[in-house]
Amino acid sequence: MNLIELILIIALLFGLSDFFTARYPQLQRGIYHVALFVVTFLFTIKYYYGPDIAQYVPFYANTPTIRQALTHPDDIRYGFEPGFAVFCRMLNDWGVSFYWMTAIVSLFYFGAIALLFRHIERKQAFALAILVIMDYRCIFATYRQCLAVACFVLMVLCLRNKRYLMVTVLAVLTAAFHKSGIFVVSVVLFYYMVRGKWVKPYVYQILLLVLLLVFLLPIAGISSDFIAHLPLPDSYIYSLKHHLSLGRQVQSVFLVYAVTLVFTAHFTEYRHSRSQTIAAVALVGLVIVAVLYQYYYLLERLRSYFLPIIIVYVFRLVQTAEEEHWQVPYGTLLKQLCTLVIVLYLGHSILFLHRGTQQLKNNVYASCTVFDLIDHRPSDVQNAQMKLARKYWQEDFMKNEKNKVNR
Repeated sequence: MNLIELILIIALLFGLSDFFTARYPQLQRGIYHVALFVVTFLFTIKYYYGPDIAQYVPFYANTPTIRQALTHPDDIRYGFEPGFAVFCRMLNDWGVSFYWMTAIVSLFYFGAIALLFRHIERKQAFALAILVIMDYRCIFATYRQCLAVACFVLMVLCLRNKRYLMVTVLAVLTAAFHKSGIFVVSVVLFYYMVRGKWVKPYVYQILLLVLLLVFLLPIAGISSDFIAHLPLPDSYIYSLKHHLSLGRQVQSVFLVYAVTLVFTAHFTEYRHSRSQTIAAVALVGLVIVAVLYQYYYLLERLRSYFLPIIIVYVFRLVQTAEEEHWQVPYGTLLKQLCTLVIVLYLGHSILFLHRGTQQLKNNVYASCTVFDLIDHRPSDVQNAQMKLARKYWQEDFMKNEKNKVNR
């Protein structure tokens, strides 16, 4: 069992405990705080872990100056965004090691998630399990996007509280830390400005139909010429076209997306309160999921921003229905069915990860934490992990057909 599998199993066990402590809200909340601490701790102790260190470590060791990062963003080595380059440069100047940089990213991410999950009254540990298991790739390896997602979550919270100056600052940081941030922020802020007070249930039904069409038909007709004429830097255009050309496939997570849409459509039909900011952002995320379902890599990038928001929205919807005693036909049955589907998918994800790592020739997910430094020199551990990461990209990653560009 590697470190990722251990974290996911622990998160799932904490999440399942919510169903046995429903009558004890204080105990349930205490378990959530323990779960949040344990999961954050385990994510933070990773040391030169995962495949992406093959790009991140050389970049961190040779980070461009702040002036270079801001004036010539397209010339930055490895194509990393100016916000992340400035972040690394500042930490470098302060003498912060690569490990502590990764620890800061993890702590910042889970700090933002903790603030967001305050809006869930019950079953917070189960919500955390869903987030961690469905998005562990982002949390573990994509440091730039992890920062961007954390800033986006904080932006949504500030948007909810009408703190527009902070919204502007966090929107800029989201776009600066990762290329995908500029698309997410633009769409969300545009929809926030034009949204109505109420989203009818048929909107979710239409999204379910779109998801079914994308599932049944290989819809991949996004024009490269159109993308090429977007008013964006060349590095952003290249990244977008690259992600669209990779790994179109039918994903096993389809059923979770479908039941989420069915659930929200059914419950919102009996809802009488006004739409809120979290609901508006969640709707944008559900639209993106439905439209881009088959674009595996692009959806993985964009979904990370919206998954925490969607989780909070759905949990709030259920808990508000229970507290205000909405008369929702078959509401309990639908809730139990959706929960069962999600739990089965979470278990499937852990099993799929276990089988996938066993098939790797170069297992970059074999556990490596700061505690390995007790018996080994830091330089030896770092060199061994870097060598493993490089060999993974050469010998394991590119042999998978879904990782190859379709020409």
